[in-house]
Amino acid sequence: MLDSAFISYVTVMSITPGPNNLLLAASGVNFGLRKTVPMMLGVTFGSAFQCALTTTLLALVLSWATVIRLPLVTIGCAYLLWLSWKIYMSGAPGSKEKQQPMSFIQASLFQAINPKAWLMSINVAILFTPRPGEMLSHTLLLVTGFALLNLPCVGVWAIMGDRLRHALTVNWKLRLFNGLMAGLMATTALWLLVDEWMAVYQ
Repeated sequence: MLDSAFISYVTVMSITPGPNNLLLAASGVNFGLRKTVPMMLGVTFGSAFQCALTTTLLALVLSWATVIRLPLVTIGCAYLLWLSWKIYMSGAPGSKEKQQPMSFIQASLFQAINPKAWLMSINVAILFTPRPGEMLSHTLLLVTGFALLNLPCVGVWAIMGDRLRHALTVNWKLRLFNGLMAGLMATTALWLLVDEWMAVYQ
C-alpha cells in the first residue's frame, strides 16, 4: 500500500510552485478553466508516465544521470525562458487570438524537460522503489497513486487562474499578472541553470 510518506511527498511536490503550476495559473487567467483542462490532464499524464519510467528503469536512469543532467537542465531552462516570453506576450493587446493553452500532448511532453518534474519522479523512484518480486503491481499502484494525488494539486493552480481571470479583465492588470508569472518562470529557469552550471564547474 502507499504510505503517508508517499502521499505527503507527492502532494507537496505537486502543489508547490513550479513550471507546471505557473503555466497552469497563467493559462487559467488567459483562457479559462475549460480550455486549460487538457493541459492539466497532460501535466498529470506526463508526470505519471515519467514516474513509471523512472521507477521501472531506476538503475539505468541513475547510471545516465551525470551524463544527461546538464544537457537536460540546459535545454529545459532554455525552453522555460521561451515559455516565459510567451506568457508575457499573452497579455499584449491583440495577441490573445494567436495564443492557445498547451494541449494535452504538449503538456505531457513538457515533462521531459521540466527539471522539477524529473526531480519529483526520480525521488519517488528512489524513495519508494518496489521490491524485485512486486515490480509490476507496485509500479502500477505507485503510478496510479501519483496521478490521483497530482491531478487535484495541479488543478488548484488552473482553478486559481480561472478565478483570477474575472479580476484581470482590465488590460493593464492582465499584463501585470502575465509579467509577474513570466518573471517568476524566468527567475526559476535562470536559478536552476546557474545552480546546475556552478555544481558542474566548481
